[in-house]
Amino acid sequence: MLPAKPNLIKQIFLIAVVCLSACANVIPPSGGPLDKEPPRLVSKEILVDNNKLQKVDLLFDENISLNNWNQNFYMSPPSECTIKKSVNKRKLTMYFEPYFLIEHGYKLCLSNAVKDYNEGNILDSLEIKSKTVYNNIFKGILKCVYEDMPLQNHWVTLYNSSISDSLIFKKLPSYITKSDENGEFKFEDIKPGNYKLLSIENSFNFYDYKQYVSFSNNYYLVHDSSFINTRLNAYSSELSFKNDSVVNDTLKTNNQIIVNTNKDKNLMIELYNNKKLIKREEVINKACTLNNLKKGEYHLKYFIDLDSNKIFSNGRFLKKQSEVKLNYNKSINVLENWSAEIDLIID
Repeated sequence: MLPAKPNLIKQIFLIAVVCLSACANVIPPSGGPLDKEPPRLVSKEILVDNNKLQKVDLLFDENISLNNWNQNFYMSPPSECTIKKSVNKRKLTMYFEPYFLIEHGYKLCLSNAVKDYNEGNILDSLEIKSKTVYNNIFKGILKCVYEDMPLQNHWVTLYNSSISDSLIFKKLPSYITKSDENGEFKFEDIKPGNYKLLSIENSFNFYDYKQYVSFSNNYYLVHDSSFINTRLNAYSSELSFKNDSVVNDTLKTNNQIIVNTNKDKNLMIELYNNKKLIKREEVINKACTLNNLKKGEYHLKYFIDLDSNKIFSNGRFLKKQSEVKLNYNKSINVLENWSAEIDLIID
């Protein structure tokens, strides 16, 4: 048998290489599991000279970028100083120009303002605080008067009693914070004094009647080691509640809901079906009957009729408090030729 010619051997070798390449599965190298964790603060350096905060360096465990900084970052007490910021890989530097004067304490809130550079995981909670001087807490919850639901990301402010109502939007508040997803807000380490509490939706130094606003009727006395827990009821002056007119229905049935309550003055009961107001009735002798109802599922709301006009009344910012509409926390199922009876206990 004659040996294969050199050219023939080369051809066979090339064919084998091509076949093997076509059959091979190319698998890219694995980059590891996807990072789902937000950046973590590793260390901080704060430059304070003669009660003047001038610079803050924050070092994180991975490369970072900023996330809607102007909407998320704030400091309390607020200041008119300019904040210049820079990011260098894992390091965030803030310069306060000319400086941030520290009278007794401060808080820098960076919640939701920092995210990791690659995956964009947002650090949802980060606050830089000075040492506690006054051991006090002032907290509360912000809710919409019309829906009795929490209002998130609204400015909540404390003004010293020395600031008159006419100067509120011309002067910086003494302290600021924001409400969280549950409508909760909190101030800590407040200088003792008398304060008025206000909230506003978009900007704490500008009032637009379209915004949700709220205010306290009285001043709160804050002292060392005090604890205050309160509620703010916010409303919008733009909302005239024209959509709150009662849907007229001439249906005559034996279906009804009887509401028994522990209140007998200026209490209004409202009945809703598919978010439409079906009936509004006044409580008389601690009871209210809602007649001639279609079969179906209903929800109740109620409010104290402060001005006795038998409709829900809005407020005027810093002048008059809005009425507060609350929800009965259970749905009511009305059956054919059926009378449903519920007990409504109001604190």
